[in-house]
Amino acid sequence: MNRVLSLIVVGMMLVSCGENQHADKVAEKNNSSGNDDIRYSAIVVSSSQPVREIQLPGELESFYETDIFPKVSSYISKIHVDIGDKVSKGQLLAELEAPELIANLTAAFSKVKAAEAVYQSSKTVYHRALNTRKTPGAISETDVETYWAKAVSDSLMVVAEQAHYESVKQLVDYLKITAPFTGVVTDRRLSPGAFVGPGGQSSVPLLKIKQLDRLRLRLAVPEAYLGDIRVGTPVQFSVRAFQNEVFTGKLARISHSVRPDTRAEMIEIDITNTNGKLKPGMYASAKLPVQANEGSIFVPRSAVVTNMEHTFVIKVVNGTAVRVPVHRGDATDSHVQIFGDIKDGDVILKVASDEIPNNSPITIEAIP
Repeated sequence: MNRVLSLIVVGMMLVSCGENQHADKVAEKNNSSGNDDIRYSAIVVSSSQPVREIQLPGELESFYETDIFPKVSSYISKIHVDIGDKVSKGQLLAELEAPELIANLTAAFSKVKAAEAVYQSSKTVYHRALNTRKTPGAISETDVETYWAKAVSDSLMVVAEQAHYESVKQLVDYLKITAPFTGVVTDRRLSPGAFVGPGGQSSVPLLKIKQLDRLRLRLAVPEAYLGDIRVGTPVQFSVRAFQNEVFTGKLARISHSVRPDTRAEMIEIDITNTNGKLKPGMYASAKLPVQANEGSIFVPRSAVVTNMEHTFVIKVVNGTAVRVPVHRGDATDSHVQIFGDIKDGDVILKVASDEIPNNSPITIEAIP
């Protein structure tokens, strides 16, 4: 009986060993077959000019804004507008009083009329002398020339007095202050009765006016992107007051001057603000599209690997995986610019890995 049991145990052990050896061979075969069947996705490198965006802060400004200062020494008589009032170009804003200017205007007008009367008299004398000269010996040529010179002199005096009158009249016109452009009164510092002008409170503006239907957004663009900006490019921006809304303007002006302190160039974005929703002074965050003049190598972010030693991509050369060191440049949401021994037409892995050995055989999928 014991002999039979021994034979049964030995038989079971042999069967178990045989099964284990068979399982190991199957697993080894499956693993070998799996490695041979791995195919990697690859792409063909080509130069491109992708449009990317840089985030820049800025501040909204009115397209036109000005401080209104009286041009002549006078007293404020009336102010017809106040803070928040909308005004149109040429609208009367304030009236000033300067009695001495009115007196000067009256005196200048009187001098013009007096000069015209003198001229008319001398001109009449000259024409009478011309008629008298028709009678031989009635008047000498010297007297005729004298009368002619007197008439010319008096005519020039009329011109001079007329110019003086116009200058005084211009000063009187300054007593009525009008709006230089359509906008909104944003500040008023003085009141009726205040003495203003060169001899008065000249450092304090009477009013401040800003244009609201058209705004500017000034942005400082870093020197590295100056070759990539274009006039006419649409620019999107947002403001804190309306965080869920995106506004659009157009790049209108480039200063063409780099500031030494910031190494940046100032640009201006024109904004149409017909509804008056945006206000001058608002902080804005703009996305400026930039596009390089020359083509660059941009590859998917997944194609670039960085380890402890270097940054590289894996180029496929005659069925071999070759690690090519590269340097990163600008980046977009999905691609990154690279610099290195990579050129148009090279084939690289779309998803590279540090686990793929250098100079190892590799199989790639068909490239569409």
